[in-house]
Amino acid sequence: MLVPVHPQTGAMWRPSGGAMAVPLEAGLWAELAFPPHRTRLPAVGGLPTGVERDDPLSPHPPTRFRPSGEAFRHTPARTPAVREPWLRKIHDLVR
Repeated sequence: MLVPVHPQTGAMWRPSGGAMAVPLEAGLWAELAFPPHRTRLPAVGGLPTGVERDDPLSPHPPTRFRPSGEAFRHTPARTPAVREPWLRKIHDLVR
Protein backbone atom coordinates (compact mmCIF):
# COMPACT_ATOMS: atom_id res chain seq x y z
CA MET A 1 0.00 0.00 0.00
CA LEU A 2 1.39 3.43 -0.91
CA VAL A 3 1.22 5.70 2.13
CA PRO A 4 2.09 9.39 2.52
CA VAL A 5 5.00 10.66 4.59
CA HIS A 6 4.23 13.81 6.62
CA PRO A 7 6.02 16.76 4.94
CA GLN A 8 7.18 18.40 8.21
CA THR A 9 7.79 15.49 10.58
CA GLY A 10 8.72 12.76 8.10
CA ALA A 11 6.48 10.33 9.97
CA MET A 12 4.95 7.61 7.79
CA TRP A 13 1.22 6.92 8.03
CA ARG A 14 0.69 3.43 9.42
CA PRO A 15 -2.19 1.47 7.84
CA SER A 16 -4.32 -0.73 10.07
CA GLY A 17 -4.66 -4.44 9.44
CA GLY A 18 -0.96 -5.16 9.03
CA ALA A 19 -0.77 -4.21 5.35
CA MET A 20 2.73 -3.64 3.98
CA ALA A 21 3.34 0.11 3.65
CA VAL A 22 5.52 1.77 1.01
CA PRO A 23 6.35 5.39 1.95
CA LEU A 24 5.76 8.05 -0.69
CA GLU A 25 6.38 11.80 -0.64
CA ALA A 26 3.16 13.57 0.40
CA GLY A 27 2.84 15.71 -2.76
CA LEU A 28 3.25 12.73 -5.07
CA TRP A 29 0.87 10.65 -2.98
CA ALA A 30 -1.76 13.44 -3.16
CA GLU A 31 -1.35 13.63 -6.95
CA LEU A 32 -1.96 9.87 -7.24
CA ALA A 33 -4.80 9.77 -4.70
CA PHE A 34 -6.60 12.90 -5.92
CA PRO A 35 -5.68 13.54 -9.57
CA PRO A 36 -6.45 16.97 -11.00
CA HIS A 37 -9.58 17.26 -13.08
CA ARG A 38 -8.14 17.12 -16.57
CA THR A 39 -9.23 14.90 -19.35
CA ARG A 40 -6.86 12.57 -21.10
CA LEU A 41 -9.21 12.18 -24.04
CA PRO A 42 -8.48 13.97 -27.29
CA ALA A 43 -10.45 17.10 -27.98
CA VAL A 44 -13.15 16.80 -30.61
CA GLY A 45 -13.54 19.19 -33.49
CA GLY A 46 -10.94 21.46 -35.00
CA LEU A 47 -8.85 24.29 -33.66
CA PRO A 48 -10.53 27.64 -33.07
CA THR A 49 -10.34 30.21 -35.85
CA GLY A 50 -6.98 31.98 -35.94
CA VAL A 51 -5.14 29.27 -33.98
CA GLU A 52 -2.41 27.53 -35.91
CA ARG A 53 -0.82 24.19 -35.15
CA ASP A 54 2.70 24.36 -33.78
CA ASP A 55 3.55 20.75 -34.57
CA PRO A 56 3.82 19.35 -38.08
CA LEU A 57 1.39 16.78 -39.33
CA SER A 58 2.71 13.24 -39.41
CA PRO A 59 4.09 12.21 -42.80
CA HIS A 60 2.12 9.74 -44.87
CA PRO A 61 3.93 6.72 -46.27
CA PRO A 62 4.69 6.88 -50.00
CA THR A 63 3.05 3.48 -50.62
CA ARG A 64 0.52 1.34 -48.83
CA PHE A 65 1.76 -1.21 -46.30
CA ARG A 66 2.92 -4.54 -47.68
CA PRO A 67 4.12 -7.28 -45.35
CA SER A 68 7.52 -8.79 -45.97
CA GLY A 69 7.22 -11.96 -48.04
CA GLU A 70 10.49 -13.26 -46.63
CA ALA A 71 9.27 -12.86 -43.05
CA PHE A 72 6.00 -14.55 -44.02
CA ARG A 73 7.89 -17.55 -45.42
CA HIS A 74 10.46 -17.93 -42.66
CA THR A 75 8.24 -17.40 -39.60
CA PRO A 76 6.03 -20.52 -40.02
CA ALA A 77 9.07 -22.57 -41.07
CA ARG A 78 10.52 -22.17 -37.57
CA THR A 79 7.39 -23.38 -35.74
CA PRO A 80 6.23 -26.96 -35.15
CA ALA A 81 2.77 -25.99 -36.43
CA VAL A 82 4.11 -25.93 -40.01
CA ARG A 83 3.76 -29.70 -39.96
CA GLU A 84 -0.02 -29.29 -39.89
CA PRO A 85 -1.36 -30.02 -43.40
CA TRP A 86 -3.28 -26.76 -43.84
CA LEU A 87 -0.30 -24.57 -42.82
CA ARG A 88 2.18 -26.68 -44.78
CA LYS A 89 0.03 -26.21 -47.89
CA ILE A 90 0.10 -22.43 -47.50
CA HIS A 91 3.81 -22.46 -46.78
CA ASP A 92 4.56 -24.52 -49.89
CA LEU A 93 2.34 -22.33 -52.10
CA VAL A 94 4.11 -19.15 -50.99
CA ARG A 95 7.55 -20.64 -51.63
